Amino acid sequence: MASASPPVALPSPTPSPRVSRDRWRWPRALLILPLPLLLTFQARRTGVVSPLLDRADPLVVSMLVVLASGLWCHVLAARLHRNGVPRVVAAFIVAGPGLAICAVGTTDLPSMIGMALVVVALDGYLRFVVEGQTLGGFVAGITLAGAAACDLATLVYMAALAAAVPFLAGTWARQARATTAILAVLAFPSVAVCLGWLYVRWRFGAGPLAHEPPASDFDLVGGAVAAISGLSHCLLYVASAAAVARHRRGALPAYLLPIAVVALLVAVGASRSTLVINLFFTAVALTAIRTPLVRREWLTLAALAAGQVGLVLTWPP
Repeated sequence: MASASPPVALPSPTPSPRVSRDRWRWPRALLILPLPLLLTFQARRTGVVSPLLDRADPLVVSMLVVLASGLWCHVLAARLHRNGVPRVVAAFIVAGPGLAICAVGTTDLPSMIGMALVVVALDGYLRFVVEGQTLGGFVAGITLAGAAACDLATLVYMAALAAAVPFLAGTWARQARATTAILAVLAFPSVAVCLGWLYVRWRFGAGPLAHEPPASDFDLVGGAVAAISGLSHCLLYVASAAAVARHRRGALPAYLLPIAVVALLVAVGASRSTLVINLFFTAVALTAIRTPLVRREWLTLAALAAGQVGLVLTWPP
């Protein structure tokens, strides 16, 4: 008589751990933005522009501008080339708009250095927040601290990058407490530089931000006009915004945040030259490209860059 074989006990499937969501990541990210604005507003009222370069030799500052500009062009051109754009075309797309603005206007040198460092930080920021590369976070945090030392107003850019984290973060960054850790990596170096500078002013000066006669009041209308003027002269940014709205709607608020940042900076008295505003918008537009481009797409980018050059030369901002 055949005996029935004993049933084989199958292992019960192990339930995958639930990923807890961080419901408070939005307030923590957005509440960072007003603090650098208040500090920048008070610093401009007391005549402070750059903690590191206010008393530096003009020749040294000019040399730093040249180095920062080269670094800015190299980072963006290398990103475009990695995405399938030929080197010559990538160099034209990056350098063309900036050279056109230089031909029709002047710029504040510390702001130019700070902006170049912000562009470098933006590349590391996206690698950290979107792709989860820890090294990108360290690059972004340290570079933003260097930018804050050269131009105090770049603290607002740091806060804007922090505010954009919930819109851009990948799945790994939406877990509980992940946003807090990301904000700490991005903000701690800049906060340390700022607190150290305030301590030096308090220890060896009249006070951290000694009050002097105010330069100007909060001018939101002037800030909006400056942002719209810069936006109307940056075809690359407008076209890239349309592409983001079509393919990545969830990231659109983060992409439009630079417009508000420029308006608020000008409103609090941190005057942004046409060159700095144009370079900022152009850098955001080119950094937003995350996938390889086919021939038709990079030819369209080159045509937009050429149109932007012609627009600036014929209709100076």
